[in-house]
Amino acid sequence: MRIADDREAVPQFATHPTKALPMHSDDRSRFSESTDVKSVIRHIDQLPAPPAVATKILTEVMEGDADFREISRIIASDPALTLKVLKIANSMAYGYRGKIASVESAIATIGFATLKNALLSVIIRDAFFKEPHTRDPELLLIWKHTLACAVAAELVAARVRPELRNTAFAAGIVHDCGKLVLLTALPQTYEPLLATARRTGAALLDLEAETLGVEHTQAGKWLMQKWGLPDALVDAAWLHHQSPEALCDLGPEGLCIAITALADFLAHEVMADETARPADATRDALALRFGLSETDLDDIKKRIGEGYAERADMFELEQDAALFYFEALQRANAALSGMNAELFDTGDRLRRANRILEAIAVAGPALPELRDALDIFIFIAGTLRTRLSAREGFVYRMDAQEHALEGLYWKDATTREVRLPLTDDLAPVLDAADLPDELRAALSGLRARANACCGDGLPTALSCIKPYCIAPLVTADGFAGELLFTPDIEAGRLLPQEHAGYLQLAALVSASVERMSLLARLENRAERLATALRNLKRLNAKLVQAERLAAVGQLAAGAAHEINNPLAIIYARTQLLEHKETDEKKKRDFQQMLAQIERITSILNNLMDFARPAPPRIEKTSLNDVVTRATALVQGGLGKQGIRLETALDPNLSPILGDANQLEQVLLNLLINAEHAVAERIASQGSAATAGIIRVATRLGSAGRGAVLTVTDNGVGISKDNLSKIFDPFFTTKEEGKGTGLGLSTSYGIVTGHNGDLRYDSTPGRGTTATVLLPLAVPTGTPRSTPAGEADPQAILVVDDEQHIRDILREALEARGYAVDTAEDGDKGLAKLERRRYRLMLLDIRMPARDGLSLLAHAQHAAKEMPVIILTGMAGPEEIAQAEKLGAKRCIRKPFQIEALVKDIETVLAEVKT
Repeated sequence: MRIADDREAVPQFATHPTKALPMHSDDRSRFSESTDVKSVIRHIDQLPAPPAVATKILTEVMEGDADFREISRIIASDPALTLKVLKIANSMAYGYRGKIASVESAIATIGFATLKNALLSVIIRDAFFKEPHTRDPELLLIWKHTLACAVAAELVAARVRPELRNTAFAAGIVHDCGKLVLLTALPQTYEPLLATARRTGAALLDLEAETLGVEHTQAGKWLMQKWGLPDALVDAAWLHHQSPEALCDLGPEGLCIAITALADFLAHEVMADETARPADATRDALALRFGLSETDLDDIKKRIGEGYAERADMFELEQDAALFYFEALQRANAALSGMNAELFDTGDRLRRANRILEAIAVAGPALPELRDALDIFIFIAGTLRTRLSAREGFVYRMDAQEHALEGLYWKDATTREVRLPLTDDLAPVLDAADLPDELRAALSGLRARANACCGDGLPTALSCIKPYCIAPLVTADGFAGELLFTPDIEAGRLLPQEHAGYLQLAALVSASVERMSLLARLENRAERLATALRNLKRLNAKLVQAERLAAVGQLAAGAAHEINNPLAIIYARTQLLEHKETDEKKKRDFQQMLAQIERITSILNNLMDFARPAPPRIEKTSLNDVVTRATALVQGGLGKQGIRLETALDPNLSPILGDANQLEQVLLNLLINAEHAVAERIASQGSAATAGIIRVATRLGSAGRGAVLTVTDNGVGISKDNLSKIFDPFFTTKEEGKGTGLGLSTSYGIVTGHNGDLRYDSTPGRGTTATVLLPLAVPTGTPRSTPAGEADPQAILVVDDEQHIRDILREALEARGYAVDTAEDGDKGLAKLERRRYRLMLLDIRMPARDGLSLLAHAQHAAKEMPVIILTGMAGPEEIAQAEKLGAKRCIRKPFQIEALVKDIETVLAEVKT
């Protein structure tokens, strides 16, 4: 689509306000940190300013206010400028050579538009071309592109906005002044930068910003501002590389800049002065916005050479259209030759890289199938010889058990097994070996190379001892051998892909050798374990029976606890009914029911006594000491299996309340489970397995409420389905005869018996973390203060998680004149103690949120004179002892007799009063 006048303009360039970019702010100060930028700014400041008359003429001509006689008078005031104008007017391009002698005639001949462009050409050449006859190739190439761009801009404007032809030509002249600045200010840096951009097709602006810290568009803006040229020229030099969208946001002012940007692309295409690359999206977007087809663009490009030749004299460029296109063709041919050479080199590199990749692809699946060291060596020798043209080589491994070096030597199609004893001095052994001299010389340095491979990480480089390249074989145990071969090219010319590929082949051999050794060790271990299992079989049967009985006991105890709470409610409610009943027959019936309930209670107590394990010896204990003793017991066994045991113990951890022997048993169970999980992963993954690690750590819990013990491993992990069953008695994922499934059940019972918690967190394939939470002997939190005030003489606080028990106690005690307040867990009970003082507290031990023992510990500080009576259905002797140690006056088991409980309350209150 062509544009004839303003009314037919492309809307995108005419309807947006100027808002996208600041137009003329002098921002040189913000670039002053860079040395290169400082040099550019200093160079601009040192460039000669254009004649004042030239600047004045340009401004008047650009703004459309020019007066023919006034312009003639201004030019005549400057003799040098007068001569240049007369020279241009008398050039052959206008057909008046030697006939024009006055300024008025010159201006009338060439017109204001040509005068403006001529003045711009003179200003720029005077500033940058110090010696007009000196041909700086880079400077000259930029100057030629400048003229070509100016011609292209005029041609584009003629199609889309004819009234902008002269302005577009002027914008083209100044658009690359920034390149001239950078080239003359920093020639040693900027010239290679231009060459890199042409060779690689990289964005020149990005290279400039990264290398110099300033782009040529910014330098061009600074120059135009320093010379005081019109804003339209400043903007053209500054913004011609902006996106089409940004130029749209500039409104009408952006139209000329957009024309210049498109002309810049077309000039580069015609001159072939940039590396060929796919069509630029910006160039296509600009053409689309102007409604120009590819045919239109091709027509414009055909006319650039003609326009270039017409104005060459004005730019002091001696060139016609044919020479212009001939030079462009030469540049294009040179670029194509370079591309062909690069493609050939790239093809050769790809062929060589593909060759090593094919060898790796063949060796990858084949080596794991081999079970003998000699078979591994024969395969890798054949791969190197046939696929990688390594005519000669030697591959070997160090046999630590036999203290020998065993390997395979090949040359062409001939192979020979080699076995040498490993001694402190290898020289006599190598001298006696039937090996080529070059190979003996290379093997003489294997001790030094082995020591260099003892560090962490895999090898990253090949060694070179002519004629061999040497890749080490490294396993989890360290240096295991070497792969020596003669490459078909010099070692120094190996591609990075080939270098890495040979190391990868060596790594595959290392993994196969390590897997073979691991399988041998596993078979030996399996034989020893089979013998040990036969010896322990009878003992295991007895242990299984004992553990099953223990598990049944724990289940019975749990059932008894679940029965006790509802039975206590029934017992208490029956007592209340019997107390209120006046009918003697019904009273006897209630008494008979009470007797049977007491009988059930007796049976449950006997069952709980049977199921309850021996009470732990609760005392202040160092959790770190427990960890130290337990890890010492398993350290040796873990090391033999290649499992590393790490500890991270908090030296400032406070003592806990617990039985050291029982906690040691818990930790041993956790360590054994971790050991089995890690060993299973190593056995399943073979040489590909990472090192086995078990880490034991202690720390203070959140808010200082307890101690935390963690056991973390990188074993096989536990599936989500099994994680919910691990504490069930008899649940195990181990093979028959390798576990009873009672270790974690027992450990859980011990931990909960210490008022703690045992948790497991696991991710299949990545490992497991077991966390044990235990209470501290001295709480680290600051005791809460008790509100001031006297206690209610009849107020009793009942803290129990059973709603029915709270209701029964409230009913029974209120009937006897007491004021009763209740709480359903330890946290709510503590909150009530902080708001009010009570004469006595009835407290259950096992509750959610905060248990009774924790509340009792805080109640010592919150209400020192308040007696506490414990109500419990299943608390063990150790919990009772702990409660008494914390100040409890009585301990009454559920189900309880209400009258007896009331008497105990009255007795305790009387004791406190006295």
